[in-house]
Amino acid sequence: MYKREVYTKHDYKLNYAIDYPRDFSEDKRYPVLFYFHGMGQVPGNIDTVLDACPIKREVVTDDMPFIFVVPSCGEDYTWFQNFNYVIDFMKDIIAREYVDDDRVYLSGISMGGYTAWTMAFVHPELFAAAIICAGGGLYAGVRDRVKFPIRAVHGTADTTVLFRESEMMADRINRAGGHVELIPMEGYDHNVWDDTFSKIETYEWLLKHRRNEK
Repeated sequence: MYKREVYTKHDYKLNYAIDYPRDFSEDKRYPVLFYFHGMGQVPGNIDTVLDACPIKREVVTDDMPFIFVVPSCGEDYTWFQNFNYVIDFMKDIIAREYVDDDRVYLSGISMGGYTAWTMAFVHPELFAAAIICAGGGLYAGVRDRVKFPIRAVHGTADTTVLFRESEMMADRINRAGGHVELIPMEGYDHNVWDDTFSKIETYEWLLKHRRNEK
């Protein structure tokens, strides 16, 4: 069950929800999956975000002991308004003793997908793998920074964020030596995340990867 928490730094406050696995113990170390919501939950609160969040404990099995972290950008129009503070929030979570910092995973949908692509460029050292749904990014500025594996899931009939956005991100990163798997969802419009995160294979794929693996 998700617990509501608040992260504060200086005058900035970020509301988030965190869900711990069954039999959680602070003496153990767990993989973490961050989820960044889209524009559909803006402006909003953490309850609005959780109502629409596709990541749910009942999808995974007990041998997949993820900690799920779901923040809300609240009254901010996008995640980019306080982007550096959002990164600080993530680092605060990752620094906790019960977090396995070699198994930190990133996900985002739509506007949150744009956010996740940017996080991948700015701090690639933080992540083991990512699943980004219906997002896009600054593909023209892609260099060889992003080496961890990414799945880019996008509906081929999406008219909100064009499929071409994910296609270009995958192409540019892969040409720079990265590892993006483009997953076209044939005939799907914008919402590909409900199907993506309802499949246990999504979580199995994430757990195959560790940070800095050879």
